[in-house]
Amino acid sequence: MNSRTKTTLTTLALTALIAIPAGATDLDTNAILDIVEGITVTESSALNFGDVALSSGTMTVSTNGTITDPDYLSFDAATVSQGVFSINAIAGNAYDIAITEVVPAVGLTLDNFKINIDGGADEAGANTFVGVTLSAAVSDLNLGADITVDASTASLGDNQTIGYRVSVNFN
Repeated sequence: MNSRTKTTLTTLALTALIAIPAGATDLDTNAILDIVEGITVTESSALNFGDVALSSGTMTVSTNGTITDPDYLSFDAATVSQGVFSINAIAGNAYDIAITEVVPAVGLTLDNFKINIDGGADEAGANTFVGVTLSAAVSDLNLGADITVDASTASLGDNQTIGYRVSVNFN
């Protein structure tokens, strides 16, 4: 073997030694998570404005079912009630709650929602309530709102409905 071949073989051997790691290791580890029950919302009692006059104006049903009616729209206060929803979620956590009109009715506007949890004080917000803490795993959300009637476009009729969505998300 000539010296050039010996040098080439030596260089190849050293290169192979440098490229091979001194050792290898494996590490088995774990991902961590908590599996929690999802949030559910069910309606216990519908938000009901009762009999309302075909006259332009606004009336409010509060979170405890009382009426504020400066435009004298209400004809039958006996059927008026706040909406009541049951929220099943993790007690002690904060949630964002949004109430939005999703199916409007011609000449009627449902807006300025108000909520309270389990009969407590009304939460601050107007349709969006941020960081609401639920003290129980099952809590009652009481819902009030304003109904505005535009007499020039609203229609007479029984059982008129305005669709709205109650969204509850982890904060």
